Amino acid sequence: MLGISPQDVDSHQRWIAKEQFPFALLADVDLAVADAYGVKGNRAVQVKRSVFIVDGGGVIRYRYEGTVKAIFKKPAALAEVLATIE
Repeated sequence: MLGISPQDVDSHQRWIAKEQFPFALLADVDLAVADAYGVKGNRAVQVKRSVFIVDGGGVIRYRYEGTVKAIFKKPAALAEVLATIE
């Protein structure tokens, strides 16, 4: 599992320590990943809050896009999606 956001690595390190985030958090400072996945925002919002589940073959099996204050799906709901992926 990976997280990706547009902040730089130093910012990520501080946030990971503060929030005890248990997954790798990658920096997409040039927004190339956000652009590739179609979640690049505008001037006010750099990136749309999103969740993707991508299988081992690189196929997107689940996609969720929300607003800036989006409430993400609960882990149990995402676990159900993961259980359906072979």
